[in-house]
Amino acid sequence: MSPSLILLAVGLLVPAAHAESFKAWMARASREEREKDDRSALVSYSSALSTWKESDGKQAKAKALCARAALRDRGGDEAGALGDYSDCLTLDKKNAKAFHRRGQLRFKQNKTSLAIDDFYKATAIDMRFGAAYADRAAAYEKQGDITFASEDYKRACELGVKTACPKTSNPAPARKIGKPRLENPPPSNKPAAAAGTPVKNAEPKRPRRSGPLSYEPKFKDCLSALGACAGAGHAFGTCVGKAPACGEKPVRGCCPDACLRAYRKTLNRGASEAAAYREIFIPEAKCAVPPKPVDED
Repeated sequence: MSPSLILLAVGLLVPAAHAESFKAWMARASREEREKDDRSALVSYSSALSTWKESDGKQAKAKALCARAALRDRGGDEAGALGDYSDCLTLDKKNAKAFHRRGQLRFKQNKTSLAIDDFYKATAIDMRFGAAYADRAAAYEKQGDITFASEDYKRACELGVKTACPKTSNPAPARKIGKPRLENPPPSNKPAAAAGTPVKNAEPKRPRRSGPLSYEPKFKDCLSALGACAGAGHAFGTCVGKAPACGEKPVRGCCPDACLRAYRKTLNRGASEAAAYREIFIPEAKCAVPPKPVDED
């Protein structure tokens, strides 16, 4: 047999890699994963992505990217995994597990603010994602936000993350509890006033104010309301967006107009919602200090 015929026969027996379709490569990669052959599965997912076409669908591409990210992650290629998770989330913005895993990788790289943003997005998609709450708590703890960390540890514990339960103690100072009221108080040693004798130093009761001005806005109430909203798994942007401006609606939980404007400006500069939130809504925020009155001549 001539050399040309031998080459032709080999070509017929061994199909070229580029002849495989995206679906065929995905099926092969899935089978190789089940067989615990991660190295071959990684190659097959890469081949699938190289043959992907628009007709295969963006969700299918996202699935391949996230699957390859997980394999790269297990193999120690954290940079490659981070890139694949980001590409996957560009196509599939509702993938809570991918947000959580990318957050874990970012946290491992000391990109704590970005990690918190990812954990927050994971809990916003799946409010029962206990591991994401626990990891967000650890990130808050690393940044010194003990109150937020305690709330997230508590939520994670409620969702079955047992390792979070010992960390649920709230470091905030305990509220002062008034003396218990006795139904039969002991008799007083002071002589009772005679009937008709006016009582000295008796202060008249002050009438309670009513109406919209009955509440004086406090920044700590704003922070408390936002913290409770974020702790429930809602997005930072959603929580800030729902907060009433004290200048328009002075109710409990309202936030200073200057702080709301500062938050929007920080977002416009390209900061993430979590980063902008952490920059603006802090106890010592300058935007929360009311401007000093101008003395009139």
